[in-house]
Amino acid sequence: MKVLGILGSPHEHGPSSTVAREVLRGAAEAGHEVKIYALKDMNVRGCQACGYCKAHWCDCVLEDDLKPYWKDLQECGALVLAAPNYCGQIAGPMITYMNRHYCLMMMADGKGIPRIHPGIQVVGVFSQGNADPDAYRKAYDWYLHDFEARGMQVKDVLIHTSQTPCGEGSELMRRAYEDGKRL
Repeated sequence: MKVLGILGSPHEHGPSSTVAREVLRGAAEAGHEVKIYALKDMNVRGCQACGYCKAHWCDCVLEDDLKPYWKDLQECGALVLAAPNYCGQIAGPMITYMNRHYCLMMMADGKGIPRIHPGIQVVGVFSQGNADPDAYRKAYDWYLHDFEARGMQVKDVLIHTSQTPCGEGSELMRRAYEDGKRL
């Protein structure tokens, strides 16, 4: 199975990226093909609301660094979505990334129909300065719901706080690794 890691932090070794890479390590050791998209290194445009995807029942046609992602997404069985929390919300690059999935929801008879194979597993990885892991849970649930609305299934939500160790052997890292192994 192909597992895609989407890293939304500007810090390659920041906590959300570190925990997400541990999920991906578990997935790789379970025999899955892993591909990482680090948004900090990519030119990713926001949705232009051009409507082409809706008119032609297709993936987003914008010419940017997400172009190969759409094929990978159609082939994958799991997504690992990682983002830091800035000002009580998901970091901006991950919101832009999420909005680009507009092309995956088509309308027929007034109902939304996902235009992707159902059952893609999702692990959400978030980091925050607040020590209370539930402080921003509504923001994380709001974000992940956009993927659930497209037929994906959230398997776990990992939250790193200012008080949560994420070093080798920590409980959070063990859980991340096991999440990857179970994908």
